[in-house]
Amino acid sequence: MWMSAWLMMSGSGMNIDQPYYLQRLDEINIIGEPFLNVNCSHLRDFDADLYRQLICYPQEVIPTFDMAVNEMFFVRFPNATLEHQIQVRPYNAERTKNMRSLNPEDIDQLITINGMVIRTSSLIPEMREAFFQCHVCRNVTTVEIDRGRIAEPTLCTHCNTKYAYQMVHNRSQFSDKQMVKLQESPDDMPPGQTPHTIIIYAHNDLVDRVQPGDRVTVTGIYRAVPLRVNPRQRNVKSVYKTHVDVVHFRKLDAKRLTEETEEGKTIQMSEERIEMVKDLSKKSDIYERLARAIAPSIYENEDVKKGILLQMFGGNRKDFTNTGRGKFRSEMNILLCGDPGTSKSQLLQYVHHLVPRGQYTSGKGSSAVGLTAYVTKDPETRQLVLQTGALVLSDNGVCCIDEFDKM
Repeated sequence: MWMSAWLMMSGSGMNIDQPYYLQRLDEINIIGEPFLNVNCSHLRDFDADLYRQLICYPQEVIPTFDMAVNEMFFVRFPNATLEHQIQVRPYNAERTKNMRSLNPEDIDQLITINGMVIRTSSLIPEMREAFFQCHVCRNVTTVEIDRGRIAEPTLCTHCNTKYAYQMVHNRSQFSDKQMVKLQESPDDMPPGQTPHTIIIYAHNDLVDRVQPGDRVTVTGIYRAVPLRVNPRQRNVKSVYKTHVDVVHFRKLDAKRLTEETEEGKTIQMSEERIEMVKDLSKKSDIYERLARAIAPSIYENEDVKKGILLQMFGGNRKDFTNTGRGKFRSEMNILLCGDPGTSKSQLLQYVHHLVPRGQYTSGKGSSAVGLTAYVTKDPETRQLVLQTGALVLSDNGVCCIDEFDKM
């Protein structure tokens, strides 16, 4: 098995003399979380043909990985007890797709897309195994759900009565499911276009892993399901509906103020970096240095950059309730006015790319109501739901609104 042979070159706090994924199995035995995250770049370096098979046939290859990993684990730890079998979760696949470039060729393949979570549904119980009981002889049988369909048994095997089975809901097996709406990131979006959205489904322990406003990299299997013209008829539409079944969520804020984290682990600042920050703080011209570091490609505009710097750092909340003046918030708003071509939009884009949980929107394509929240009809459940706007999604961040006068 490639996992036992693969030696990770960078230690990342682990023993580099031992195979990396065998140390991961030791972790699973100690912690008891039966999930193994597999970096696809390791697999590609080890065996390019196996990597290609994983991308093209994930429904067949991932269960094979699960069987091999479980066999290795229980050979090493025969007395270990886990709540369920170890599940392999591949991530960091090279074939990172833009949402707009997804086409029928990608159906049933492993894809990786970046985007921002704009809505998460409540937990949906999905039936995994249906329990049937014959109302004549009380014989019971179970049927596994295949692609959302329940193959109801027609003939009782015990008393040979036709159509005698009834489903018993409280003895059926259910699993957790959640619908997440992912919007394409502004980096992938052509200028002047409205962002695309895609529906992704998270199952079991991946439910509630992400919140609206999070920027995530999703690895999953691209699926297409037929739509029924009428629920009471068997014929389906020729146009299929697509979604992504999630295999792995990865929160990534690369090139932002936060450190890049892998698999949910926070990276501590090194001693040298802490010393460098302390030395910088003692310099007399630190304010000018930091202001010049904001959008260095834009010449001059020193006062504007200083204002943006103060907004990003924030202030202290002041409480004057004793004197009857109320409370003063620590956050400030900035309105940039100027002639065309004075790099207002460039400064906005820079702040949006720098700050975690930053939102960028244009006044041309949104109304004042759409910035906060608006009511829309959910296409899945046909119910009225509250859709969050840019101001809500950028909570604890900075909301950048371009073309404010055209709103």
